[in-house]
Amino acid sequence: MLNNVTNLNGDTSFWFKYQNIVIDDLGLLRLDTSTLTYHFRVWKTNQVLDIWQNSDSSYSAQLTCWVTERTPEKEEPTGRTLIKRKVFSMDTVKAILNFVTTSEINKLPTDNFISGWKQGFDGVTYIIEYAKPTSYSFKTYWTPKAQDTSLQEAKFLQAFVDNIFEIANSKATWSSFEKSIPYECYNVGGTIRCIVLTKKQRRQYAKERKNYRQQKYLQKQGLTM
Repeated sequence: MLNNVTNLNGDTSFWFKYQNIVIDDLGLLRLDTSTLTYHFRVWKTNQVLDIWQNSDSSYSAQLTCWVTERTPEKEEPTGRTLIKRKVFSMDTVKAILNFVTTSEINKLPTDNFISGWKQGFDGVTYIIEYAKPTSYSFKTYWTPKAQDTSLQEAKFLQAFVDNIFEIANSKATWSSFEKSIPYECYNVGGTIRCIVLTKKQRRQYAKERKNYRQQKYLQKQGLTM
């Protein structure tokens, strides 16, 4: 059984189609076809947290961070994505699982079915996926902080996201990851971030991108080892 994968008009939802492209780029498991006993996933800007049950009944969890490179306007894109995964200790896995279970987050409807939940174009959309052998749910929540202050579901969702990523120590992980990004400019949640470079450094970055594209072309042509 698939929940919230299609719109009321029968079309596959925009977010479900878009997120599956991201899932493929990040090398993550598609939960709508998963046969695992339990898999819970929550997305926020450029980070995704997974927790799942293994075949031996143990649990594992990981945090994935990523950015895509952005090249200057008149320069050919590289198509590069930098990915970093953090695997958690058993104590943290237990804390994450306990929080998901006790919060009862899976009982919260997707935002389209919450009376008073507004939609918009800017802001942030949180996504929650939950899979069992016989069911899969895909829920989206547009910018809880932009909702009316009386909307309890928005407060609950925002608190859930804040707390689960705090358990996962996501801010420190992101800070460390961002320092390692080898790109001059990169995309974070629709915003382009660039590091400050001298003219010499900018030329070096441009040369590195050119070399990368050349190697990529040669590989496609089967001209490299």
